[in-house]
Amino acid sequence: MILIPAIDLRHGRVVRLQQGDYARETRYAETALDQARLYRDAGAGLIHIVDLDSALDGGDGNLAPIGEICGALDIPVQTGGGVRGRHDVQARLDAGAARVVIGSVCVRDPQTVCDWIGSFGAERVVAGLDVKRDAGGRWMPQAAGWTESGEQDLFELLEHLTGAGLEHLLCTDIERDGMLTGAGVELYRELREHFPTLRIQASGGIGSEADIEAVAATGVHGCIVGRALLEGRVPMDAIGRFKQGNAP
Repeated sequence: MILIPAIDLRHGRVVRLQQGDYARETRYAETALDQARLYRDAGAGLIHIVDLDSALDGGDGNLAPIGEICGALDIPVQTGGGVRGRHDVQARLDAGAARVVIGSVCVRDPQTVCDWIGSFGAERVVAGLDVKRDAGGRWMPQAAGWTESGEQDLFELLEHLTGAGLEHLLCTDIERDGMLTGAGVELYRELREHFPTLRIQASGGIGSEADIEAVAATGVHGCIVGRALLEGRVPMDAIGRFKQGNAP
């Protein structure tokens, strides 16, 4: 399993939100490019960047600094946030991103994402699904900043997307996101059982190296770590220690 450092951008600055709440923002001192270089130098094989401005308002948001990072680094970058149309996917690829993470459109209009997989290639598309359990115990994907629930449960939706060739899944248990209380390992065990060939990226809740080890034990391809790296709860040299199968 690889450790994938995350950078969240708002107004060009490195920030983190608790459970996606823009009112619960923490800012960090490093510029986006400097932070990306620190992760590269620590051995990262892939960096994950979230454009929070685009996620909120659409448009290009932080596309310029994302493009600067893509051009300056010799490792791949995947990026998401605010991807609502084909032109948004293309703009991020044109900026130098290796892959584009697509969230709400997967939930609202999965067939469109299936079409994009066919157009752009499965290697360039990541389904970014934020989920929470409903009263019946089903994992339900959320859209629009977690304000809408999809009609299909996670496994039904993934059957649709994998049928079109989906290879990459980033899945977040939103109850744990930004809380540093441990990852949703049960979710990732279930995903691995149902979709053993998907290259799954775990996200949310990482607060220590022990949490990363617990995720690695589920057999997922990667684990995204944001706040815990920024605050030193996970040391930078952990990036180099989690490099098995480090091809992105």
